[in-house]
Amino acid sequence: MLRQFYFILFLFLLWTSAFSNTKSKEADSLIIAGRELRSQNHIREAIDLFERALIFYNENGDSVEIAQTYNLLGVTYKRFGNKIMTVESYYSAITINEALNNYDDLIKNYINLANHYDEEESHSLAYRYYKSAERLFRYVDNLNYKANLKMNLAIFFSNLKSDNYNYDSALFYNLQSLELSQQLKDSSRISDIYHNLGKLYEKNENLEAALSNYLQSIKISTILKDSLDLSLTLIGVGNVYLAQNNYEKSIEYYNKCREINSEINYHQQDLSLLFNLVKAKMATGKASYLEEATVLFQEYNNLRDSIYDKEKMQEVKNLETKYETAKKEEEIRMQEMAIREKTFQSNLFLSLSILLVILIVSAIFFFMQKQEYVKKLKNEEIASMRREQELKELNAMMHGQEEERNRIANDLHDRLGARLSSIKLLFQSDESPGIKFKVLDSINEAIKETREISHNLSTDMLTRFGIETAINDTIRSINESGQINADFVSYGLQQRLPLEVERNIYHVTLELINNTIKHANASNIMIQISCVDDEINVFYEDD
Repeated sequence: MLRQFYFILFLFLLWTSAFSNTKSKEADSLIIAGRELRSQNHIREAIDLFERALIFYNENGDSVEIAQTYNLLGVTYKRFGNKIMTVESYYSAITINEALNNYDDLIKNYINLANHYDEEESHSLAYRYYKSAERLFRYVDNLNYKANLKMNLAIFFSNLKSDNYNYDSALFYNLQSLELSQQLKDSSRISDIYHNLGKLYEKNENLEAALSNYLQSIKISTILKDSLDLSLTLIGVGNVYLAQNNYEKSIEYYNKCREINSEINYHQQDLSLLFNLVKAKMATGKASYLEEATVLFQEYNNLRDSIYDKEKMQEVKNLETKYETAKKEEEIRMQEMAIREKTFQSNLFLSLSILLVILIVSAIFFFMQKQEYVKKLKNEEIASMRREQELKELNAMMHGQEEERNRIANDLHDRLGARLSSIKLLFQSDESPGIKFKVLDSINEAIKETREISHNLSTDMLTRFGIETAINDTIRSINESGQINADFVSYGLQQRLPLEVERNIYHVTLELINNTIKHANASNIMIQISCVDDEINVFYEDD
């Protein structure tokens, strides 16, 4: 009888597993097909497939896949231009992943949402979610995610139209992202970072540095055969040469850019390209160039007029799209009703199966009770081992404290005690007028000894482990207090600095932290220390 019971249980579990796997496989197929449609720019059709896959994942209760599908919908709605659904999808993914503590996917959600807000010029919201992603790296050690976040932060701080524009921060995050990308050997991202550095230097009128980084990007893009990146960087090189009044070189790179744009049918930058090419040819003063510039200027005017007409046509097209969207949504609603009807039939069968589950639970209750008793015994054994370990750690700590007390006592006895004894002897043995100065010198020496003993106690962590460990220890203590949140980022501190330099930086940083805690009424502290080309920069900010 018992064998028959277990056989029925096996069949039931096999059936439920097959039913669940069938839906999961169908949802996975919809996701793959949706990605393919999106790559072909069939955005509306891709969204339909992703939403159908979401229904299947919801029926299976697969929270991880649900969150990933919401993130996918957010990216796709963004390309479709539906800002409301973009934000709703990202927030749905974030809510699920926060509940699951799924930090890997949560980092992607935060970065995608921050990028959306940055493009919408909601810069404060963008910065908030970039920092939320950055804080999760205390739980996730993923160099690829870190490099991506650093690059996005660099772009965020490079935006001249934003109140958050900060040249130093943009440069700092670009260099961090470049270092991580080089460790990963991610040539595509390395090319993008060199391009971004070129733009940053160009904005700051550091034309030689801009040109150097642009050329590095071109070199990598050429190897990768990435025509789009190559086109964007070629126009940057042309702009640098134009600013340097090297008109022949600028014309050469503008023409290369036009050739590539023609090959890949990429014309988004043609308007500015034509305008700069006309400027360069006019500036040469050559008669042949002047004739070409006239033709190009006419082409520029025609293109500008056609863009205006296209914008008007786009308004009409948007109205048509809204109508088609409404029609498509009605079709989806009908499909969902059919799916719900099919789901009802499945649920009916599942309800009958639940009765069988109740019988199964009753049959295995005794077995579970036995397992619980065994587990309890094991837990008691583990608790006993933990108590023994805690006693060992307590003894070690007490031994260390005793050694430290002995060292301090020796310092006080051998150094400060001896000094005070000498002062006493001076008072007892000599009554000459010069005793005052001798006693004063001895007191000054005693004060100096006291300072040295105190300093040895306060900077022991710094002396033994270095500036990075000492500041991290201070940050940990601040965060454990729960009154203020502190973050510390370092770059280029792989080697120890001279002790005197580390000590100066350490005491300056402590003074800044002390001022913030005492006077600023702040909630967050951010400390950045970078060492690049023998130059040390300390960035300190609170809110």
